[in-house]
Amino acid sequence: MSFLQQSDEILSVSEFSRRFKMLVKTSVPELWISGEVSNLKTYQSGHTYFTLKDADASISAVLFKGNARAVSFPLKDGAKIFAFGEISLFEQRGTYQLIVRTALPDGTGDLSARFNALKKKLADEGLFDANRKKPIPQMPKNIAVITSPTGAAIRDFYRILKRRGWRGNIWILPSRVQGNEASAEIVSQLKFAQDYTFDDGSHFDVAIVMRGGGSLEDLWCFNEEVVARAVADCSIPTISAVGHEIDFTLSDFASDLRAETPSAAAEHISSAYVDCVSNLQDTFKAIAMRADYRLSTLSDKLDSCKEILRLNSPSAKIANLTLRMDELESRLDSNIMNAFQKAKDVLAKSSERLTSISPQHRIAIMRERVLAQAKRLEILDVESTLKRGFALATDKQGRTITATSMSEGDTFDLRFADGSVSAKAEDVKK
Repeated sequence: MSFLQQSDEILSVSEFSRRFKMLVKTSVPELWISGEVSNLKTYQSGHTYFTLKDADASISAVLFKGNARAVSFPLKDGAKIFAFGEISLFEQRGTYQLIVRTALPDGTGDLSARFNALKKKLADEGLFDANRKKPIPQMPKNIAVITSPTGAAIRDFYRILKRRGWRGNIWILPSRVQGNEASAEIVSQLKFAQDYTFDDGSHFDVAIVMRGGGSLEDLWCFNEEVVARAVADCSIPTISAVGHEIDFTLSDFASDLRAETPSAAAEHISSAYVDCVSNLQDTFKAIAMRADYRLSTLSDKLDSCKEILRLNSPSAKIANLTLRMDELESRLDSNIMNAFQKAKDVLAKSSERLTSISPQHRIAIMRERVLAQAKRLEILDVESTLKRGFALATDKQGRTITATSMSEGDTFDLRFADGSVSAKAEDVKK
C-alpha cells in the first residue's frame, strides 16, 4: 500500500529549507525582542554572536559588523537589552537566529514610565479631548510638513500623493526629528506654519508632523510636553504621522488626526480628491454616454424620415415597379428553362432505355464476356504457366507425375517453356 498520491509533491531538504525560510521571512516581520545576553563572542571579522535568553527560552543572535554602528553601547554577557531585527533560517544546520539591526539597553522602562505619566497629566487637563479636535479639510491646497527633508518618510509621503494624482502644494518645513534639539525645532516650525500668510491672504490648510519608525528613544521628541502642547494648540488642523502602526506618541493623541504612517497620512489627505476625481470622471462618462445615446436616437429618426421620403417618391415607385417587372421576367425565363430541362431529361432517359435493350448493345456485352473468358483460359493454359517460370514433370509416356508415384532411381522429364530436361530421382520424400 502506498501513501503517495499522484498530486503529492516530494521536496528535497534544500527545497524545503528554502521554502521554510521564505515563509518565515514573509510571515514574521522585523520585531523587538527583550532578553539577557549570554555566550557573547566577537570574531576578527567584526561580527558578534551571542544568545538572547530569558527564564524559559533562548534564541541565537548575530550582530554583523555593518550593523554594529547602530548599537551605541557595549554588549556584554549578562546585559539585559532590547534587540531589533529579523528572524532568519540557517539552512545548512536547519536552525534559526535573530539578525540584529540595532539594540537598546533595557533602561527604556524609565521612558515608558515618563510617557505614561505625561500622557495621564495631559489627558487630565483635557488636552486630548475629542471636542478639541478640528476637522481635517477634505480638499487641502497648501500643506505644511514638519519633518526631516532627507528622510524616507517624506519620500514615501510624496510618492503616494504623486501616484494618486493629488493636486496641491507641499511645503516642507525642515526640522530634526530625533535628538535633544528636535522638540524645539518642531515647536518653532509649528508656530511658523500657523502664523504664515500667503499673498492672497490664505493660510496653511493642514500641518503634519512626520517621521518614520524607530525605537522609543528615537521617537521621544514627539513625546515631549512642549511638542504635545504645540500640536494641540495649533490654530490650523494638525495630523501626526509618526512611526509605524504599532507606535504611539503624545503628538498622536494631541493632534486632530493620527495617521498610522506617513503613507497613511498621504492617503488620507488625498482620498477626498481621488474620490472627487473618480466621481467627476464617472459623471463626464455618464454625460458623454447620454449625449451619444441622444444623438444616436435623433440620427436614427432622421434616417427613418429620409427613408420614408425616399420610398414614397415617384422615382422610388417607378424603380420598384421596374424591379417587379424584372423579377417576373426572370421567373418566366426560369420556368421555361426548367420545363425545357425536364423534357430534355425525359428524352435522355428514354434514349438510354432504348440503347440498353438494343441488339447491338447486348452483342457488345456478350462479346466482352467472351473476351474475358478467353483471357482466363489463356492464363490457365500450360504454355502460359511455363512462360511464368514453372516446370512440368512427366514420365516417358508424357503423363504428369507426382512425388507419390515415384521411387528412387526412376527417370522422368522436366518440361520448360523453352525445352525439356531428363532427370533421375535420387531422394524421394513423400
